Amino acid sequence: MSHRILVTGAAGFLGSHLCDVLLAEGHTVVGVDNLCTGSKSNLSHLAGEPRFSFLEQDICVAFDPGAVDYVFNLASPASPVDYMRLGVETLMVGSAGTISTLDLARRYNAGYLHASTSECYGDPAVHPQVETYWGNVNPIGPR
Repeated sequence: MSHRILVTGAAGFLGSHLCDVLLAEGHTVVGVDNLCTGSKSNLSHLAGEPRFSFLEQDICVAFDPGAVDYVFNLASPASPVDYMRLGVETLMVGSAGTISTLDLARRYNAGYLHASTSECYGDPAVHPQVETYWGNVNPIGPR
């Protein structure tokens, strides 16, 4: 069964690859990104794909891409370099952006997945991190 799926952070590393996988599975994908850390070049190979559309949009500002079956919220600066430069934007996308996309999911009765960077756990002392790992967070450090 084919679905219409919204992917925020679509121009980032993970988001662009997720778009590829969803399209390969036969779905229609609406990619959304404000390009603060993502790049349109990550999606350039999809330029002629009729089942893919792209919205350059800040998800902190309410928007409506039309009915969707699923929302994959991957929008967030994910590296210390980016979120140190974009501190307020990082906090906003994690709060207002999440509320905005949850509102969309509720409006269309869509499934919802929210992903966050593992950077929120600090500089890990355990590799790979298991679900029971509590992190290695310095409360006054960059992470």
